[in-house]
This record gives sequence, C-alpha cells and structure tokens, in this order.
Amino acid sequence: MHADVMVLAGAVDDVDRLAQKVTSLLSGSVMLLMVVAAVVVTWAKSKSVVAAFVAAVGGAALWFVVLNAPMFRDSVGDDLTPSSSSSSAVHGAGPGSAVVQSYDLLPGRGEQR
Repeated sequence: MHADVMVLAGAVDDVDRLAQKVTSLLSGSVMLLMVVAAVVVTWAKSKSVVAAFVAAVGGAALWFVVLNAPMFRDSVGDDLTPSSSSSSAVHGAGPGSAVVQSYDLLPGRGEQR
C-alpha cells in the first residue's frame, strides 16, 4: 500500500508541473498575441506611431500585472493592516474578524409609499 501512495504522489506532482508549464506557456503566448494584436489594430485604425506605441506600452503594463498577479494579491494584505488608533477603538477584534454597525432610520425618514 505504501508504494501505491508514493506512485500517486509522483503522479500528482507530475500533473502539477505539467499544469504550471501549460499555464506559463499560455500566459506568455496569449499575452504576446494580444499585445501584438492591440498594436496592429491601433496602427490600422489610427496610422499613428504614437498611438501604436501607447498601445504597446499599455499591453506591456497589462502583461506585467498578469504575470505578477500573486505579488499584487499578497501585497494587498500588507497594505490594509489596521493602524493602532483603529485597533484600539475595536476591542477584541483581531485578524479575520469584522466590525458591523447597523443604523436605524430616523422617524419620518423611512421609505415612502
């Protein structure tokens, strides 16, 4: 039984590596194709070198964001940490907790039918 588990673990590892290679190939080739298509379409519509250059720079910026999405995803949690003044106002709230406040409508300001 131990050998079967090792073979299964090896197969899962092989599939994972193959999926990573396919993902990198698709993200590289599809993004390159999209950037080239954006530049060609922009050039065909405007006949402007400046517009085509802006399309190339915009496509390269989008490509950079797509390739570095995990870095941007992980940095969001670092940027949104509560400051000491906001954490002292909420007693007992730690990571993973939320503060919910509800407000009642003022008399005479509710829904009108």
